[in-house]
Amino acid sequence: MGGETEKEILAILEEAIRREQAAWQLYSRGASLAGKDEVRRIFVMLAQEEQGHEQLLKKVFYDYKKRLGLKVMQPEKDDVSDDATD
Repeated sequence: MGGETEKEILAILEEAIRREQAAWQLYSRGASLAGKDEVRRIFVMLAQEEQGHEQLLKKVFYDYKKRLGLKVMQPEKDDVSDDATD
């Protein structure tokens, strides 16, 4: 693969991580607004699923960077964008 392909894959992974974070925020907000316990539990479950997806995507992101021989620094919890193309 060429260098542009790897950059595009990293960009896709970064976007996927951001989307999981946004979904977590959405479901967390739903949980805080839910009036019924059953609805709240569903939103909490969905939020937890998104956190799991985010962690998996971050692992794939960092493993891919390592495989490419790129510098891998563990950024702050919510920040992967500055690390993609090092």
